Amino acid sequence: MKTLFRLSILLLSHLLTPASAQRVKTTAEKLDEYLTAAANLHRFNGTVLIAKKGTVLLQKGYGWRNESSRIPNDTASIYQLGSITKTFTGAAILQLQEEKKLSVKDKLSKYVPDYPNGDQITLENLFLHNSGIYDFKAILYGPDSARLTQPVTKEWMLAQFRDKPFTTKPGGDVHYTNSGYYLLGLVIEKVTGKPFETVIRERFITPLRLSKTGFDFRNLKNSGRTTGYTYWKDSVLVVTPVIDSTVAYAAGGMYSSTGDLYRWARAVLSRQLLKPESWAATFNPLNKGNWGYGWGINYFDKNKKLVFQNGNLPGFATFFALIPEDDVVMVMLANIDDTSDMTTLEPMLKDLFFITCGMPYQLPVSYKTVPVSEAVLAQYVGKYQLTPDRILAITLDKGRLFLQVTGQDRFEIFPSGETEFFLKVVSAQLTFQKDATGKVSQVVVHQNGDVVAKRL
Repeated sequence: MKTLFRLSILLLSHLLTPASAQRVKTTAEKLDEYLTAAANLHRFNGTVLIAKKGTVLLQKGYGWRNESSRIPNDTASIYQLGSITKTFTGAAILQLQEEKKLSVKDKLSKYVPDYPNGDQITLENLFLHNSGIYDFKAILYGPDSARLTQPVTKEWMLAQFRDKPFTTKPGGDVHYTNSGYYLLGLVIEKVTGKPFETVIRERFITPLRLSKTGFDFRNLKNSGRTTGYTYWKDSVLVVTPVIDSTVAYAAGGMYSSTGDLYRWARAVLSRQLLKPESWAATFNPLNKGNWGYGWGINYFDKNKKLVFQNGNLPGFATFFALIPEDDVVMVMLANIDDTSDMTTLEPMLKDLFFITCGMPYQLPVSYKTVPVSEAVLAQYVGKYQLTPDRILAITLDKGRLFLQVTGQDRFEIFPSGETEFFLKVVSAQLTFQKDATGKVSQVVVHQNGDVVAKRL
């Protein structure tokens, strides 16, 4: 349950030359080649579906559904979704608004009367993550995490965040909080008189025939149920206990498959189940934090709108992203969580979008680092001429090396050798080179080709 998918950052690849000519592969072949490489490097373990203009380009499993039993992931694999659940929660609220049973402008106090500052918080604030309410996510990885493998009461969950200090005044700055969506689930129950799970099943799961979608993953008997894992110290694969669906609830309690989420994506892109004005509100950012009704909104190549939601639970990492203008759907469901940098999905998702949209990309590389002394790192500090109007600045901060290109943010670079470094935010590597006197004279940037930047 991350905060935002920042696909709009200016990447180094925009500065570099295209890859050299090679045999032309189909888009599907390129996608599979990329994901196979990622799986071989233990960076991805799960199932992916990528479609464009109603045609599925790739739907395939990688790695293990259950590692100890050597059962591979495939298109039938089922995963806990985490925050992708929010896309259903948002649609349910908008349907109820269309039925005039509530308004997103209503105060929270109308539905949860005794909630602190509830008369100052609107339902819209809960969607926009500017309610100021404390995020309960920390308990998923805290000392009470063992308790979360069994059902918990709503009273117990509310107690985990209800009386915590507010991060900002209601309606103020954006602070991503799952607690807001938990409260939206309570609002749905109050308005309908039905359990949240029943509402979602009746309004979305049953009409769309989402046969592999539901809530109680812990007790799911379907053979497609995946085992969740985490990488301990980036090296040892460890089974994670299953978090009960009553914990994340309307913020992240659902499970599904890539096929079912594609059905949901088709309903979203074809504007089913909601009125046009509701979908228009869903796809337009309502505040500076770029959050809408269940979705995040950002921008991709040439300011095309990118609508997304991503989820994180112990053992699972997920991404669900759409480019409505190009009718592109991207579903990545992994049964290894992203507490390790090695298995973070976001950089891979960016590359998969590049491939799908015919843009330059680079195959995944290993994220394993080696120790390098601060004295060696200090040799690389300086400025390098990347292009006539672009300077690549290398700085050292508390034993860590950083890169910053003119006009861009600063990013950490990680050593894979004494002279070799890589970025984690994008597939790019750097090689520092010395002259005959032993001084660092240039750096070679490897990304869809090589560019030499001379030291200034």
